[in-house]
Parts: sequence; structure tokens; C-alpha cells
Amino acid sequence: MSDLDAHLQAQETEVARDREIARVLECPAKDYFAILQINPLCDQNSLATRLRKIYRKKSLQIHPDKVKNTDAPRAFDLLRKANLVLSAQAPDDTSVKTVGGNDDHEEKSKTEEKARHTEKSNLLSIYEQVAEGIGAPVVDDYYHETNKAIREKVSLVLEQHEKDQAVENSFFQRQEIKRQTEIKTAAKDRELKKSWESRWEQDRDNRVKSWRSFSTKVEKPKKKKKLLA
Repeated sequence: MSDLDAHLQAQETEVARDREIARVLECPAKDYFAILQINPLCDQNSLATRLRKIYRKKSLQIHPDKVKNTDAPRAFDLLRKANLVLSAQAPDDTSVKTVGGNDDHEEKSKTEEKARHTEKSNLLSIYEQVAEGIGAPVVDDYYHETNKAIREKVSLVLEQHEKDQAVENSFFQRQEIKRQTEIKTAAKDRELKKSWESRWEQDRDNRVKSWRSFSTKVEKPKKKKKLLA
């Protein structure tokens, strides 16, 4: 291969990497199948095998250490997140806990894996419901117009889910702020009541002395003036 051919090939490789980075960034962040260009509706039994092959190829193609593109880190993070979610397995709840200090770490890892598996299952369910809703046949080819239409509809569903989640989070935040305010107000009221009761007890002796002084005080009778005849 001549130097010119090598130079042209290097340029083509760089252009291909830039296109792949742009494609990944244009995908909905929660559509992990689109990010990895996997059709989840065909041959789900081979999903794990396809995932390993595709992720390895794409991760090498746009790895930040090998690409000059400044958007490479963001695209690579999306790719890695997609692989983590789609490769998640349902945790085995029947496993025996180990004795030692790693229980908390293992429980956290199991919880995270379960959350990723749930997210994958939900996404797959969205794909299946969308395909069924538009009456689309199962087509293996990822780039087929049918699958393109399904992905566009999935994107709209994910966008709506994100908006709904934002509204729900906002509601819970307001409820939490209200709850915290009520807690602080109640604590302040208790503190004021405690302070008032403390002052009341401190002044008790003075009140008793004042009352005794008042109750034992004797007024001197006034002398009656004699009337002149």
C-alpha cells in the first residue's frame, strides 16, 4: 500500500469515526438498542451474543483514546451505558449472602443490576408494544423502513416518559419541601413551648412569693372622724 493509499484510508477511518460519534449522540439517550444499532424484535435468544460483538466493535471505533473528536467521550459514555443496561441480568435473589464486610457492597451491586435489568425489560416492552400497535411485521434488517418507523415511535414514547417522570419528580420535590417545612415548623413550635414552660417554672417561686405577700397583706383600718354636735 502506497503512502497516499494509507493516508486516504486513515482519513476514511477518521470520517467513519466522526459519523459514528454523531450518530450515537443523535440517538435518544434512553434508547439503548438504537445506540448500539440492535433490533430487539428479532431473535432475542441471540441478543447477548450480538451485543458483545457490536459493543466491542463500536467501543474500539470511537474510544476517546483513539479519536481526536472532542465529542468522543460523550458518545463513548452513552455506548458504555447502553451496553451495561442491555447486558444486565436478573439478580438471583436465592443466592446465599457471604459472611463479612462485603454484604453492603454486594447488596448495592445487586440493586443496581436489578434496576438496569428492569430498564432493559421496560425498553424491550415498549418496542414490542409499539410494533404491535402499528401492526408492523418482524423484519430482521435494522435499517428497514419498518424498523425505522418503530424506532421513531419508541423515541416519542421515551420522550413522553421522560416528561412524565420530570413532572412526577417535581411533585415529589414539592411534597418533600412541604414535609421538611412542616417538620421545621413543628420543631420550632416545640422549642418555643419548651422555652415558655422553662420560663414558667423559673418564675414559679417569684409568683408564689408574690401571691403569699398579696394574700397576707393587711390593710390598716382608717380612723373614723368624729362628727361635731
